[in-house]
Amino acid sequence: MGLFDIFKKGRQNGKCNKVKVPAFVKQSGVKCKEFSFEAIKTEVLDAMVEGKPQLIPTFTPSNYYASKASYLLARVYYLPDYSKIMINITYYVADQPRHTTIYREISYDIMKKICERFGQYI
Repeated sequence: MGLFDIFKKGRQNGKCNKVKVPAFVKQSGVKCKEFSFEAIKTEVLDAMVEGKPQLIPTFTPSNYYASKASYLLARVYYLPDYSKIMINITYYVADQPRHTTIYREISYDIMKKICERFGQYI
């Protein structure tokens, strides 16, 4: 343990799985919106994101300040003209990432429904 290792945030008992970040997300001009949802089991989350992404808007919205213990943070990456949209959902426990889903391309309609759940209209 080095002198500066005490300043690094460590993960307790679990590690967040590594997911390859697609080139689209790193591309210039891509915007990002973040949404907090109530936590659900990671197996159910993976099945929904991989199999039926149209069920993502049915997740229960969450107030981060009210439920910091565990929550889902959905990051939606999109081009300004909405021609390409990708989503990534991370499960957090005590503000530490525990599980991350794959980056999945979603339709404009799914993003529109997610935004509407939070009172944002695009």
